[in-house]
Amino acid sequence: MKSTRDETLLCEQLLIWSVLDTQRSLEDGSSRRPGLQGIRHVFFLTAVNFATLGSLTAPVIIGLPRRIADLVPADEHTAALAVILAVGALSAVVANPLFGYLSDRTRGPFGRRHPWIVFGALGGAVASVVLVQAQSLYILTAAWVAMQLLYNATFAAVTALLADTVPDQQRPAAAGVFSAAAYLGTIPVLALAAFFPDHLGIITLVMPAVAIFAAVATVIWVREPAAFVGTAFAGTAARASANPPRAFSLRDAPGFAQVWLQRLFAQTSMALLLAFTLYFVVDRMNTTEVDATPITSANTALGGAAVVIAATVAGFWAARRSNYFPFLAFAIGGLAGAAILRAFATDSVLLWVSAAIGGLAIGTFTAVDLALALRTIPRAKAGTYLGVLNITETVPQIVVPLAAVPLLTIGGADPFSGGADNYFALYLSAAVMALIAACFLPAVRRIAARTAAQQDAISQRPTSQRG
Repeated sequence: MKSTRDETLLCEQLLIWSVLDTQRSLEDGSSRRPGLQGIRHVFFLTAVNFATLGSLTAPVIIGLPRRIADLVPADEHTAALAVILAVGALSAVVANPLFGYLSDRTRGPFGRRHPWIVFGALGGAVASVVLVQAQSLYILTAAWVAMQLLYNATFAAVTALLADTVPDQQRPAAAGVFSAAAYLGTIPVLALAAFFPDHLGIITLVMPAVAIFAAVATVIWVREPAAFVGTAFAGTAARASANPPRAFSLRDAPGFAQVWLQRLFAQTSMALLLAFTLYFVVDRMNTTEVDATPITSANTALGGAAVVIAATVAGFWAARRSNYFPFLAFAIGGLAGAAILRAFATDSVLLWVSAAIGGLAIGTFTAVDLALALRTIPRAKAGTYLGVLNITETVPQIVVPLAAVPLLTIGGADPFSGGADNYFALYLSAAVMALIAACFLPAVRRIAARTAAQQDAISQRPTSQRG
């Protein structure tokens, strides 16, 4: 009953915000921000995020392992998959800031973001078809890299459009819903794999088709701010060409560096916290991989549910308070606590408690951290800065698997299981990363504690006068 009541309150809040946005536009003759249309449009952007992430999830879970099994000998499967995933991750590191920058610089009657949203969705679908049909490891790798590049073009544009069209007081709620979609995007893929285990094409290509539909719907229903479309933007571009702005400069975004570093360490903590769960259960609980699978599955489901709930609830709560600092402190403290609990866990109950706390922490952090970052960046260059911000998510995906190998050997055998892999050291390292992230809390406190009115006033200043 409580869950239903909370969902009703959230829906009512959405409706109220949409009505208030419409009423302000009618009373003023135009929105305070060109193109501002209300929180309801976040759901279109969320649909694109959901479908695009699902499109990239299918190859990782099913598509790539299946195709590799068909193309290389069994003893080369692991190495081939590791190389392809690593190359794809490196592509994502480059792609997001690149396409964010390109979307900032795009000019034309269709706006800055819309062309890239559709281009990425269409191109990603074509690359998905190539991946399913690949007849060599080189083509398979090229298709996966193309998918990463193209879908990251969509990611960069849709995240920047979120920044363009949602005001500060609504951003935590929008970011919460947006982030929750990232974790829900795996569910359709897992369902398709369960119902159609022998049909790789269905498993891999359904979500790309949904992504195209979501991208087109977004272009139709989510208008870009008028200042960045057609002749209005052409005039702005003409003035800018006489004195070209810096594509990226920390002087234009006071506080961005601190937010970026805090996010990097928090994301590294998350990656370490979630690493090697199956093998951890096998070692610590002295069981087989078959028996460990349901424990691991329950752990994943519990953590994922906590992420979705926390991202949504914390997002709406932070939007009402405007002060993000308590949510950041809770999230980072929760990450450290979850990592310490997992380091000491020797049974499923403590593992699941750790998963629940970690999920609540991750969900809360993802909701408020994006909104916090948006307070620091120049609005006209949101794509570029958000692309740079996204590096904090992709780098840990590359570094953590490499760093985990030496971390598992620190201090000898695991003190609880006696196994060769020291999971105690691994998960304590996750806690240390969270504590380092906590060191940046004083640096971002003033930004996090701003009211909506203060943020509006700061946003109107020239970038050189912000702080």
